[in-house]
Amino acid sequence: MAKKKKKRVRKVPRDKDTDVPKKYLSGLKGSKKTRRANLIKRVSSIYKSGGFIPRGLLRSRTKA
Repeated sequence: MAKKKKKRVRKVPRDKDTDVPKKYLSGLKGSKKTRRANLIKRVSSIYKSGGFIPRGLLRSRTKA
């Protein structure tokens, strides 16, 4: 029997400046883009550490 080839996992395209996946920053430019990226990084670090994510943080994402 021939060996099965392992399927390659594609790398997610990321933003050069912020290193956040591009899909979360689409339609934003300049300071709004930077603000959204910093917010996503903050929420991500809280989530990874198992902490509580304040509702205000999640709401501020839609306003940014």
